[in-house]
Amino acid sequence: MYTKIKRIVCDVVRDDGHRSLANRIFSNAVTALIIVNVTTVVLDLLEVIPAGSEPVFYVIEAVSVAIFTAEYILRLWTADILFSKIKPAKARLRYVCSPMSLIDIVAILPFYLPMAFPINMTILRLLRLLRLLRVFKLNRYSNAKTSEMILSSIKEAIVLTDADGSFLSANNAAEKLFPSLKSLKKYAPINQSGDWPDELRQIDGQSTKDTISFEMNNGESYHKADISFIYDREKLLRYIIIIQDVTETVLLERAERERLQSELMIAAKIQSSMLPNVFPPFPERTGFDIYALMDPAKEVGGDFYDFFFIDDNKLAVVIADVSGKGIPAALFMVKAKTQLKNTAQQGKPLAEVLEIVNDMLCEGNDECMFVTVFLGVLDITTGSFTYVNGGHDIPLIKQGSSFDWLPVKPGFMPGFMPGTKYQQDEITLKKGDVLFLYTDGVTEAENPGKEMLSEERLHSIINECNFSCAKDLLDFTRARVDDFACGAEQFDDITMLALNIE
Repeated sequence: MYTKIKRIVCDVVRDDGHRSLANRIFSNAVTALIIVNVTTVVLDLLEVIPAGSEPVFYVIEAVSVAIFTAEYILRLWTADILFSKIKPAKARLRYVCSPMSLIDIVAILPFYLPMAFPINMTILRLLRLLRLLRVFKLNRYSNAKTSEMILSSIKEAIVLTDADGSFLSANNAAEKLFPSLKSLKKYAPINQSGDWPDELRQIDGQSTKDTISFEMNNGESYHKADISFIYDREKLLRYIIIIQDVTETVLLERAERERLQSELMIAAKIQSSMLPNVFPPFPERTGFDIYALMDPAKEVGGDFYDFFFIDDNKLAVVIADVSGKGIPAALFMVKAKTQLKNTAQQGKPLAEVLEIVNDMLCEGNDECMFVTVFLGVLDITTGSFTYVNGGHDIPLIKQGSSFDWLPVKPGFMPGFMPGTKYQQDEITLKKGDVLFLYTDGVTEAENPGKEMLSEERLHSIINECNFSCAKDLLDFTRARVDDFACGAEQFDDITMLALNIE
């Protein structure tokens, strides 16, 4: 109750430019008293006061000064409301030393001087004329009124609060956006007022010099609110909330995102159509079983696989992983896949194929992208399998009862360095042998604890599978990778290819 009364009194007598109806009435009354006082002093100086009227003028001045004194005392009492972020004693000292306080003292003091010591009446009358300085405070109120008019004319919604988060004022645009502000009383705290819009409660407790922004969604309209902080000598005084209608911008951005999403879906379909996805791919051919899958981490990916005949008896298999993800990786993937297939179909030795492709990928590669590649060719009549590795993950091969790592000669990733030389290897595959190719999206799959699957786990998983065809092997492995990830987000493309010799 005490604090509430104090706030009411502060609202009436404050002179910091924030004007309520009660404050304007009180200020106008004080101004009228000032004019009356100055008039009596001027008449006294000119010695034109009628005889016998001096007591009346003295009573008028005594009443006026008593009101001025009470006004000053009340302002001093409520100074801790105006400067709520500092201690009451410091707040009152700050007000006493302020220019507005000094003007009040100059207006009051000459009335009390004769009570303290004798003073020449002419000098006293001149000192009383200093009461005119009080009139200059009207300029402060005029500026405040002008500021209110400017505030009301701004189309953006603006809400002003005190340092403790209490409501001070709002312009017309803010009241139109949040009708509850019209009924909100001055100094209403955010946390204690049901009329405070829920969207604006985020300002409560903010104490930073940086501007804070947050978005509001009111049905089909969208708004962005920026909170700015007004400081005086490192002391937080006010919050200014500026709210802009960004509905048009949000809808345009949403339409653009939907357009991009649609284009990405088309790109994903195009990319998928570029990879062999009909199984069995060569139903008229016997002696081998091949299956592959590719799951991109985004709509489009940088991984790819391929298989094609170079001639009637030679089957080429490719698996590759482009650096990066998304659209850039997908575009580079198309370039690498096309160049690999076109060059390999010329029948050149595999080491030379990778050297040619490497030089073509390096040309004009300002983004320094590269691709890891494993390329192999199976002669289905002899079982001879020739292969070359360009920085790719080492495949697994089953020759007997279990899978083990395929011996490979190391090589740089194509696109990394022009003029790179490669070495090819050769083994013989027999009936029952299985070749398993994969990208690092398999071994680097993470679980919620950020633990990677690893090559050791992949080796163990693939040896656990009791499969009858290449598809069974890949389906089993993919399911086990998902089990390990346990719902964690997929960060890299997952691609696998299995070649089973029948």
